[in-house]
Amino acid sequence: MKIIILGSGTVGTELAKYLVNAGHAVTIIDRPSAEISQIGTHLDLRVVVGNPCSPAILRKAGAENTELLVAATSDDEENITACCVAVFLFRIPRKMARIRSTEYLQEAEGLFGATGIPIDHIISPEVIITDSIMDLIELPGAAAVGSFFQNRIVAVCVRCALGGKLIGKSVENFYDYDATASILAIYRDGKFIKEFAKNTFRPGDEVYFCCERNRALSQMSALIPLETGGRNITISGGSHNADELAHRLSERYHVKLIEPDTARSQRIAERLRGTNVEVYNADPVDTEFMVEEHLHASDLFIAASPNDETNIMSSLLLSRLHKVHTLAVIQSDSYFELANGSRGEIDTIISPREATLSAILSNIRQEGVENLHLFRQGQSEVIEIKIEGSHLGSKVVGRKVSAVNLPEGVNLGLIIRGRRLIQIDPDCVFEEGDHVIAFLDDNKRMRELVQTFRPRSFWIPKW
Repeated sequence: MKIIILGSGTVGTELAKYLVNAGHAVTIIDRPSAEISQIGTHLDLRVVVGNPCSPAILRKAGAENTELLVAATSDDEENITACCVAVFLFRIPRKMARIRSTEYLQEAEGLFGATGIPIDHIISPEVIITDSIMDLIELPGAAAVGSFFQNRIVAVCVRCALGGKLIGKSVENFYDYDATASILAIYRDGKFIKEFAKNTFRPGDEVYFCCERNRALSQMSALIPLETGGRNITISGGSHNADELAHRLSERYHVKLIEPDTARSQRIAERLRGTNVEVYNADPVDTEFMVEEHLHASDLFIAASPNDETNIMSSLLLSRLHKVHTLAVIQSDSYFELANGSRGEIDTIISPREATLSAILSNIRQEGVENLHLFRQGQSEVIEIKIEGSHLGSKVVGRKVSAVNLPEGVNLGLIIRGRRLIQIDPDCVFEEGDHVIAFLDDNKRMRELVQTFRPRSFWIPKW
């Protein structure tokens, strides 16, 4: 697929890297900067320097023959304009744009789409991060969660702990524990275990499994002691993420929102008037404030400020001094490693980049890939792939799993066949229309996996 990406920030660059590795022809456009000058030396892609909205620059980038445009600059209006130029001048069939402004998002249904501004998919980092955090709150104890098959299926990561009912027992017991569920991968001391079926669960193991969403919490009890979800949540603010999250959570929880900027705290308090949110103008790392406002009574502290250092410090203080469960939003890779190595004192760490990239890549839907979620800082992924083609046109339809040569580091979890969920075993036979949940230890193997499941070149799809 020929793809143009606008913007050489973190999201644009990481997206380009992934798509190049997946075999796509990628061109990236941005104004002159140190970042854009370096990208072409590290990645096998084309770089065009200039105004991303300019018809001349888009034409130079090959817009006439482009199948997808992803507008991921930091400017909403620039992204909107570029998508309009892409349609009216170059007839690019698919457009995606990153939109952050709440004014645009509140009017999105009437503003964008077939009868409005020609953008097919809106990517809102704030909404994506909020959805990711909401998933984690619904599954207390999960380290990461990805949604598949229209949100019916989840892939969950948990770190095994004493108190889990299958700790010290064989992995095989998991398949009959409660629901229809499958282990996708196990990491021990950071290393991928290739043959885990005969292994036993140990404390500290990083386990990935998939099952129906409404059975996930019960299934987690095999690996960790279940936690009782509380009603009191404190959020460290100063970002659009925190504002959106506080508003959403106020429908079900009692929320305290800490905003360090005085003027901004007043604006937010006015906007959240009438909701179940208390807004405080304070420093989230002020220990006296923590005591005065009884933050130790919080069931969960969410550090969602725009500053990684503040998020780490406030989480560690509440964890060490008051034993509060913590969730920190961390942007930087280096700080992510630091937070992840904090002796487990920060319970959950979420990467906005990982969540945003997962959402964009899921909407791109490459060659049968219906959904995708990145894990382990983008190194690994879980995908939902749809099998197409008859037994004549497909390399896998009518064949047993044991007869299919899967790439190294790929494990299959579940098959969704109509309304049925099927645990995959070596004797399982693939059928046309199956949706398969697969785990890839190295996301660079995705191209090989897609080629394995892709119909032969002479296959004609059904209309």
